[in-house]
Amino acid sequence: MSKFGNKIKSLDAALEVIPQTGAVIMMGGFVGAGEPTCCIEWLIKHTISDITLITNEPGLSGFGRAMLYKNGLVKELISSHVGTTQESTDEYLKGRLKVEQFYPMGTWIEKVRAGAMGLGGVLVPVGVGILDEPGLFADLPEPKQVIEVNGMKCFVEPALTAPFGLVKAWRADESGNLEYRHTSMNCNPMVAMACEYTIAEVEEIVPVGTIPPERVGTAAPFVQAVVKGLSLTEHDEIYRRHWLKTGKLVPEK
Repeated sequence: MSKFGNKIKSLDAALEVIPQTGAVIMMGGFVGAGEPTCCIEWLIKHTISDITLITNEPGLSGFGRAMLYKNGLVKELISSHVGTTQESTDEYLKGRLKVEQFYPMGTWIEKVRAGAMGLGGVLVPVGVGILDEPGLFADLPEPKQVIEVNGMKCFVEPALTAPFGLVKAWRADESGNLEYRHTSMNCNPMVAMACEYTIAEVEEIVPVGTIPPERVGTAAPFVQAVVKGLSLTEHDEIYRRHWLKTGKLVPEK
């Protein structure tokens, strides 16, 4: 495929490259916002199982990434915690969700950034003396490596990459240039660059040249497929129904 050809695909055509079992998938999103909703629903519909999911945090209970845990599709989570969805918490406490260790959010995104930039890893002082406490992460194959640089003790944190990346952007052109806004700007741009095959779910598809160069958050060579997702209005309705269901939003009279 040309790096600059038309990358617009149907969901099936874009996602059929993901293996039925054992896929390692990196995904953007933050507590239910800025996540690739339609791609997630496709994974559930096609029962893509034993997923190793690399994501900043587990999502928000009731929809999106939370439904992957609820359906028992995630085997291992590489993230900062499991606490924002009841579904991931339940799977973790029941021993059905493997977590070798948790990473502070800043550490997690720096590991992804290192992967995106082709680096081997990063040196991180956060958590030294705490996160390397013996027995804290019982499933670690070996102790966390610590070195001293300029008098500062740091963890040697390997870069994070993945064969498949699912990201959410506001809009894309046919070549795959992406423009982000609001919450989708947080992790999605780095995730897109850290993966071998990146699928971008967008609200709008526009002709090449529509997105101003300075607004391109991910350049076309880092995107292998673009799929049309939900509109902003449709996303808002999903959130509205969710908050009404949980009693955190009062119905309009």
